[in-house]
Amino acid sequence: MTTPDLLLLELRDQIVELQTRLAIGQEDLIEMACDAGRAQGEIIALQDLVAELRMDRDAWKLQAEHLAFSMAPRRSAS
Repeated sequence: MTTPDLLLLELRDQIVELQTRLAIGQEDLIEMACDAGRAQGEIIALQDLVAELRMDRDAWKLQAEHLAFSMAPRRSAS
């Protein structure tokens, strides 16, 4: 084989290697995008849960304050 032929074969091998690496990178990117989508869904669900728990906490706090106020000893006006 001549030198130009060897160079073409070497270039072809490099192109095949780069195409393979690109395909692997694309598959990895798709997998990461799917993982990110699932994580985003979990984040939204957890944010909703936190909001619900905060409302429950506030309702319990308000109820406790009302009970504490209603059970407090009354002072007579002197």
